[in-house]
Amino acid sequence: MNIFTKKSIAGVFAISLITSLNFLVPVTSSAAGTPVKGGDLVVVRGDIETSLVPSIPPDNASIWVLEEMFDTLLFPAQDGKSLLPGLATKWTQSKDGLSWTFNLRHGVKFSNGKPMTSKDVKFSIAENTKGSNWGFLNTNISKITTPDANTIVVTTKTPYSPLPSAIATFANAVIPYNYGGVTKDQFAKNPIGTGPFKLSKWTLGQSIKLVRNPYYWEAGKPYLNSVTFNLVSDSNTRANQLAGNQAQINEFPPFSSIKTLKGQPKITVSAFPSSATNFLVLNNSKAPFNDPHARKALAYLVDKNAINNAVLFGAGTPAGAFMWPAGWAHNASVKGREFSVAKAKAELALSTTPNGFSANIMIPSGNADQNSMAQILQAAAAEAGITLTIQQLDPSAWNDARSNKSFDICYTLVTTDMMDPDEIINVDAVYNGGAFSLFTYYDNKDVAAWAAEAVTFQDQAKRKALYDKIQVQVEADAPLVPLYYAPVVYSYSKKVQNFHTYVTGNYNLRNVWLSK
Repeated sequence: MNIFTKKSIAGVFAISLITSLNFLVPVTSSAAGTPVKGGDLVVVRGDIETSLVPSIPPDNASIWVLEEMFDTLLFPAQDGKSLLPGLATKWTQSKDGLSWTFNLRHGVKFSNGKPMTSKDVKFSIAENTKGSNWGFLNTNISKITTPDANTIVVTTKTPYSPLPSAIATFANAVIPYNYGGVTKDQFAKNPIGTGPFKLSKWTLGQSIKLVRNPYYWEAGKPYLNSVTFNLVSDSNTRANQLAGNQAQINEFPPFSSIKTLKGQPKITVSAFPSSATNFLVLNNSKAPFNDPHARKALAYLVDKNAINNAVLFGAGTPAGAFMWPAGWAHNASVKGREFSVAKAKAELALSTTPNGFSANIMIPSGNADQNSMAQILQAAAAEAGITLTIQQLDPSAWNDARSNKSFDICYTLVTTDMMDPDEIINVDAVYNGGAFSLFTYYDNKDVAAWAAEAVTFQDQAKRKALYDKIQVQVEADAPLVPLYYAPVVYSYSKKVQNFHTYVTGNYNLRNVWLSK
């Protein structure tokens, strides 16, 4: 999960926009022409990778490199609604719902030429979930067995239908048994995986080069000879390198550069569907927001269209339900409250503070976007007799205040790490789901029970019915206000074919090729 501070997608929106984004092209995975083998791809980025070991909770820069080197049993589909075979060709759930059997792909080898077996997979899942929340399985696994070299069975304490989706996350990538006979620290310096690329050279803080894995299991893949990730902190320099063909992909170009990039005939600027959702967070544990009428009053004062235009210049979509629309669990019938001072006053009249109240909007210092959103809300609230004061804190103090319940209102951004909705349902709406209902401290026992029940069903329709109920209930209770759904923006050379991101924000380059 990305809750503002962990993943770097928020950095995309930290630059003031200077032009409309209507020209951004939503891209699919299709590409014209026949793939060409060869070529050296260079990616420029503003973030540095810190670890290439899947079991270590890394940053986005690390995740997106290690996913080129390691494969998982299953892969997410581009639409974010299904899973595809990876290192496993088949997966089935037992009738009692407690066990998942994965049939491994035959003939898979690690990048050092050694064969992969169920022994490696068992070690990987156990190691990657040990003491980490990233595996999403560490509290629910009962046992892992390996009936033979090509079969692994994962048994959980209670039925858990999202298990395949958890298996498809980077944290459950397959590594060699016992780290290939070396220590974890030694492995981190020279990791070995089954992915399309392997490590060639890593200069920490500067660049990392990957080359084609000659033992990759998917015939003819990858197309590229190599991929180099270069750290280029200055956004203008990244744009210039892309324009000069020194680089072919620019991660997260600032919106201020998009107009210039769009005018260059050899460059594509694309917006990809994402799970990124921004929220106004209300502290339900203290007055006045322990009163649902006060919460609803403030929700009516959120001008989502104004926020979308001010922060994203129309690139986002004003949000309804808290679940992102690219996922199968999104409840499109939940539209959210429209901006209405009159309705805000009506809700306020029913509250414990009918004459209005005062509260602080806590934002991290230096965050221009959150400051803009806070000013928009502040002005609207004043019309309803509510006095809001903008309080700027350094990021560390901001995080402490949120965790200690010592705030009134704040903003946050969330993305998902796995395709299954269970993660976000728990993070956003369940008090004991990992983030205290997204730090609103909202505690609805019915919502928690529905979330726990949903994962026991394999039938997606039954699960969605419960998730729809949860979204309706959360909208009725108004513990938070979904603001907008945001795309992920990339700029890249028109020579780059078949490039796309997943709704989680990550990407894989095994299918990417460079045209001549």
